[in-house]
Amino acid sequence: KDGVNARVVDLYSVKPVDVEGLRAAAEATGGRIVTVEDHWPEGGIGEAVLSAFADTEERPRVVQLAVRDMPTSGKPDELLAAAGIDAAHIAEAARRLVGAPVRA
Repeated sequence: KDGVNARVVDLYSVKPVDVEGLRAAAEATGGRIVTVEDHWPEGGIGEAVLSAFADTEERPRVVQLAVRDMPTSGKPDELLAAAGIDAAHIAEAARRLVGAPVRA
């Protein structure tokens, strides 16, 4: 949609990370990756993805979406939006990463 082609890679585990699969996905997407996790970014998927490219000369552009503030009470959709990890925030991050127009 909106001229943005994407693929989803489900890293169900931080260890072991499928480094070759990540590198292939980065190549297929023009070196652009958005990571999303429903917890703190430290020690999470985003850092594992960055680590997978640490020994390469060409590193992808990576946007890490994660919980950055102490969550409060609310409905799941409200909490995801407040943390910036709901579908709207993911789509916006992807659009910004590829230089596509961001919807207001």
